[in-house]
Amino acid sequence: MKLLYSGNEFCDQLVLKRMLVVAEGIYFMDRPSVTFKNWGTIGHDSYARRIDWSISPVHIDIFKPPSGPAQVLYTPYIEADINNPIFTQVVLDGFRSSDEFASKFIQFGANYGSGTGQEIANALRQDKELLNGTFNLDVDGQNMFDVSTPQRREETFKTILIEASIKTTSAVLVAGETNTIPISEDPYIAKLIGLRTSDSAYVGGTSRHAPYIGLTIANSVIPDEALQILKITDILEYREKAKDAYSSWITEVNRAAAEIGNIEGNISQDEIAKIIATDFAPRVVEYKNEMRAIRDDIFSDVMKKIVKWEFPSLSLSYLANLGIAGALTLFASALAPAIPDVVDYLKAKRDIERRNAMSFLLKLSKDA
Repeated sequence: MKLLYSGNEFCDQLVLKRMLVVAEGIYFMDRPSVTFKNWGTIGHDSYARRIDWSISPVHIDIFKPPSGPAQVLYTPYIEADINNPIFTQVVLDGFRSSDEFASKFIQFGANYGSGTGQEIANALRQDKELLNGTFNLDVDGQNMFDVSTPQRREETFKTILIEASIKTTSAVLVAGETNTIPISEDPYIAKLIGLRTSDSAYVGGTSRHAPYIGLTIANSVIPDEALQILKITDILEYREKAKDAYSSWITEVNRAAAEIGNIEGNISQDEIAKIIATDFAPRVVEYKNEMRAIRDDIFSDVMKKIVKWEFPSLSLSYLANLGIAGALTLFASALAPAIPDVVDYLKAKRDIERRNAMSFLLKLSKDA
């Protein structure tokens, strides 16, 4: 599994540990610089670029999403997103209920001239009329964070919607280009990415899918309480010693994924669980036992102290017969020839497609 961390330029240490336990490769993205008429996002490098990953047995890499004028690649998606009631409601729900999600767009402690980030967030959260109208792409760059009137608050929230769209598009474009799996510990980011391969606003009609089916196909052998104690170097040592067992285990995970992807029509959660229990699980017992033995040998003192044996897990949402590359192509086809830049970009990257035309959206469970 090659994981593309999405929603931010870097993750906290616990999320990094969780990914290091299960991934073949971990990929991060820089923040793109996207320019509009009188405003834009400020690009900057991922913190991951400051770290020396040369000794890591898990491959780490950093990618730059497309930057430049919004109309080249981002505008068509932004226009589809900001007036898609499902997309906007996910963003609003996340902003109102999650400081973690809201902080991706507003720095709570910063002074924005019209107030602190916390004050701006509070004003937006208390406004019940934010989604009552339609949005266009015009933004008053001088008053982006003025929340003194209902109209100003609506305009401020529109900039948040636009940035959420850019984050989502960046993740989907880079995932399609690099054949990686977009992943986030933030459930709202995960839902936004999932919409791109399922909602009719992007792929047309009703795609064949079973969205957001929570399915544990890959439990970590290291419980969350232990991850809190262990150092990054400890986990890298474990991965190095367990690399043969991991290689075989990942092969079986990919095989199970392909089997699910080849099933015709929609498939229920119960049907997937049956496949995992009867076919996948028995095949990986030997590998997981070997991984546990290596874990106990290296971390014996730590493991003896564990009281809560809770395991961080990977949950997936899946689409049958439609991958990220396929979803990008469908969206671009609907634009051609009006938006040739988008079509040309995607055609240039189309040689990299997910095996069996199936893509996975995974998120690390915050609560294990």
